[in-house]
Order: sequence, then C-alpha cells, then structure tokens
Amino acid sequence: MRFDELFEMRKLIGTKLKDYIRSNGFSKVSFCKKTEISRPTLDKILNGEIASKSTFDKHLNKILTSLSIDPDTLMGFSPRAQSVDTVYSQNAPIDYQMNDKAKVEYDLLQDILNLCSVYY
Repeated sequence: MRFDELFEMRKLIGTKLKDYIRSNGFSKVSFCKKTEISRPTLDKILNGEIASKSTFDKHLNKILTSLSIDPDTLMGFSPRAQSVDTVYSQNAPIDYQMNDKAKVEYDLLQDILNLCSVYY
C-alpha cells in the first residue's frame, strides 16, 4: 500500500491505530510521549478528523517511524482475541447486607472503573 493512499482511508487508519494502541498496552498519554504527538492531534487522528493531507502525513509518518512499522503492518493489524478468566465466590451469608460505608466505597470504585473505561 502506498503512503499517499492512506489519507483517503483516515477513518480506517484511526480505527486500526486505536486497536494497535490498546493491544500493545499504551495509554493515549504514553503513546503521545512515545510518538511526540500532542493528545488533541492523536484524538483527531484516531477519529479520522484531520482535514489537511500534509498534517496527516507528517503525524502518521512520526507514528509509523516511532513504532518501527510500515503502513501495511498497521492496515493488516487485528487485535488478538483476549480470553477472560473469571473467578468469583459465593460464600457470603445468605442474609448479608452491605453497610452504608461499604456501599459508598463500592460506588466510588465503580465510578473509578467507569472513568478508566473512558481512557482505555
């Protein structure tokens, strides 16, 4: 695939890059530091919203160079299937009720997990 053709497929590039970032354990911040691209620019690339071909080419070239991959590798990338092992216990007493303090802490942990899901 020619580098010049990538601008026309910028939405697909964004999707593939997002999968690559997640699958390789990067956060958006760590990826920006590695590639020396600003966070707003990365968001525009991931969403396929860069309107300037020269800007897109410049930043995509920085990304591909810092990752040591070529456009074909990025376009052929597919996230690996992740297996999930779940372990749980049902050894709580039948009439167990969570106290108010535990409910507050549990809700706080749920909020933190929801916030993390936005960034990952």
